Amino acid sequence: MQTQALWVCAALMTAGGLVAGAEPPSAAKPELSGRGLAADKAVTAFYQQNEVQSVHLSVAEADLKRMVAALPKLIEAPATFRWRDVTVENVSVRFKGNSSSSPRQTHKRSFLIKFDKPDEDRRFLGLRQVSFDNAIQFGSLFSEPIITEILRDHGIPTHRCNYAKLYVNKEYRGVYVNVERIDESFLANHLPDASGALFKVDKGGPGANLEFLGDDPALYRNTFEAKNKSAKKEPALLVEFIKLINQTEPKEFASTLEAKMEVDDFLRVTAVMLFSGAFDQLTGWNPHNYFLYHDSKSDRWCYLPWDLDVGLCETAFEKIRVHDDWHAAWPVPATGAPNPLLERIIADPVLLERYRKEARTILDKSFEPERLCQVIDAKYELIKEALKTDPFPHRRVTVPGDRSYDQIVDSMKAFVRNRYTSAVEQLENPGERPKVRRSPGLPPQLAAKIQRIQKRAEEMQRNGQDVSPIVKVMHRLGPAVQAGKMEEAEKVVAEALKLLGEHDE
Repeated sequence: MQTQALWVCAALMTAGGLVAGAEPPSAAKPELSGRGLAADKAVTAFYQQNEVQSVHLSVAEADLKRMVAALPKLIEAPATFRWRDVTVENVSVRFKGNSSSSPRQTHKRSFLIKFDKPDEDRRFLGLRQVSFDNAIQFGSLFSEPIITEILRDHGIPTHRCNYAKLYVNKEYRGVYVNVERIDESFLANHLPDASGALFKVDKGGPGANLEFLGDDPALYRNTFEAKNKSAKKEPALLVEFIKLINQTEPKEFASTLEAKMEVDDFLRVTAVMLFSGAFDQLTGWNPHNYFLYHDSKSDRWCYLPWDLDVGLCETAFEKIRVHDDWHAAWPVPATGAPNPLLERIIADPVLLERYRKEARTILDKSFEPERLCQVIDAKYELIKEALKTDPFPHRRVTVPGDRSYDQIVDSMKAFVRNRYTSAVEQLENPGERPKVRRSPGLPPQLAAKIQRIQKRAEEMQRNGQDVSPIVKVMHRLGPAVQAGKMEEAEKVVAEALKLLGEHDE
């Protein structure tokens, strides 16, 4: 859903600056506005893993109050951004994420900064936008930096990530996770075809598990958001890929998938997600938080994981058995949603053996307990001093018993040790596949109501109406369905229908 930008028009200096609208501290810096050696070095420094950045935002107090008053709607306001000696004026800033959209949020909020507004050609170190995640919910101050670092170590195209101390109008707001956005700049910086189609699955929905729903691209529109011109122009490409996954003959599946997808990368991602306990993905329990990218030059698809803010825990929310129900040799969770792609991979002996070989390499290189626990300790040491005055709840929502930073770190290290021990045993002795225990699907009447809500919300959005209250209510639907709480799901749907002015029949 696009949010409406609210802008104060201003004349921008474009000549000689580090970026358009930025005042140059020296004549040697113009390269930083886009690509080039200086910009490449600078953006590498911006995402340096062993360094905590300091980022400053200046926002008019009236605009900050307006942003808060608009919640749960996320509106944009003008601001000035500064990192080191680089200043960019008249950027766009808004809150981002579910926790930050709640008016009742008492902790720090996440921020998204856009440099290509109002000037779509403007960049900061070649980047269109940057984001600072509050990492409140899940102890993800540790999860995301560690997991992305492991992914990149294994050659998987992944967003860069580190820490930043954020100041808003000179007030310290705490330690944030500085997360590179997956957008057109990411494609240009990390992938071979900058114009390749990019689709995002954010909240999940029909087809999010790559189940084939039919040939009409409209069936997937609510789930797969087209993130660039190529994706908007060629939605049929996505449908063809999903159809291939589901309908290719078994004897031809491995070769057909190999021709159309970066299979080894996906197998590596699957292993990293499992070993790190990053369950909130297509490869885990809840099929969302990922991108699909199509390289038009090679006609191949790539899976890009995203939003890795959960992980490194044995049991999540006291109900998702991340350790016990996720077998390293049979990587489809025993209690997860149906997963056509992974099911077909483990049903193919050659692909399954390839996964297990990749998994064992990754396990020994990146998840050996002594090594990984040292990484966790190093990340903690890096931000420990800055956390003393951070308005961050000293707990993990995923693990209610973790009530302090020290407990979070100890709990994560306990998971690492237990996961490694069990994974070694499971990969060396795979045995029979664990029995799958699926939760019942949606009742037909409930599914029909959800479709009604989606259709009405789309109509409202096309007419320029605010659908954020409906979206906020529907965010509660997925967890209720996942937990098998159909009565609660019915109440959520009834509440959404009431907001639409319809009766729950």
